[in-house]
Amino acid sequence: MADDRENQNATVLVAHVTVHLESGQAFELLPFIDENDVKSQVTDLIEDWSRSGFLVRGSQIVPWHQVQWLEATQVEEIPRAEAERRASAWNERNPAQYQQAFWKTKEARGKKEKDEAKDGEERKAA
Repeated sequence: MADDRENQNATVLVAHVTVHLESGQAFELLPFIDENDVKSQVTDLIEDWSRSGFLVRGSQIVPWHQVQWLEATQVEEIPRAEAERRASAWNERNPAQYQQAFWKTKEARGKKEKDEAKDGEERKAA
C-alpha cells in the first residue's frame, strides 16, 4: 500500500522541445519524459539524428542540414499520474505518431554485418 502511494506521489521531468528549420517552419516534438535525466534523452536523440543525417517526424523525413536549431522551451516536474494523462492527450493530438508504425522493425539489421561485407569486397579488389 505504501508503494502505491509513493508511485502516485512520484514526479517525473518533462521537457518540451521545438525544432526550427531553415525554412522558418517550426514544430514541437512529443515531450520527453524521464524520472531523473530528461536532458540525456534529448541529447541522445540529437546525436542519433545528426549521425543518421535525417530528422524523422512521423512519415516526414527532413534532411538534418535543414534543421537550424532545437530549443528546449520548457522543463517541468510533474506527478507521474499527470504525465501519463498528458501523454495520452499528446498522442491523440499528434497524428504523426500513428505513422511511427511504419518505422518499426522486427529486428534491426546490424550495420556491422554490412560494413564487414563491404570491407571484404574492398580487400578482394585490392
